[in-house]
Amino acid sequence: MSKTVGDILIGVLDDLGEAELKKFRRKLCDRKQEPKVRRGIVEKADPVDLVDILTRTFTEDGAVNVAIEVLVAIDCQNVAKELMEFKKSPGSCVTSGDRMESATGPTKMNQDKHFVDHHRTALIDRVSQVEPLLDRLLDKGIITPNTYSDVMVARNRTTQNRMRELYDGPLKACGPKGKDIFLDILMKLEPFLISDLKGE
Repeated sequence: MSKTVGDILIGVLDDLGEAELKKFRRKLCDRKQEPKVRRGIVEKADPVDLVDILTRTFTEDGAVNVAIEVLVAIDCQNVAKELMEFKKSPGSCVTSGDRMESATGPTKMNQDKHFVDHHRTALIDRVSQVEPLLDRLLDKGIITPNTYSDVMVARNRTTQNRMRELYDGPLKACGPKGKDIFLDILMKLEPFLISDLKGE
């Protein structure tokens, strides 16, 4: 019988040491994106309770993605990689948003559409480090200080709304070279997300 998302997540969290599990709980509560997890709910949660909270809050698909994001943030890359492998396995029912149909890379799959345009929805939903992304885009001259301020105060300041604002303004205007720089920055800030979308 194949393992469920819950089984895999429990196994992964069970493998964390007590200190790592504590960091995982803290980082989970520190996430800026909605829906948020309240500290009081997870403070004394064991791996089984944590998985229950994750799947109730984010759905099964979302729980895996959030777990990967938090594990990367607390420097548990090996464990995060294990979850990435599970997502890509044929028996897994977890999807990754706009997953590519082949692993040949963005150019071969859709030559008239840039990778960041092709994966617009997935990137808006899943990019978590918007502030560092904006800092680097400003440094590279892709956005102006005014645009930086506009995006930072975009509709209700949710991560998704800031990403939407970024797509609707500067990314539309900057052309393929600007989008290449945007992608390079994302590959450094969110390596697991980009490799997942590339189907690697």
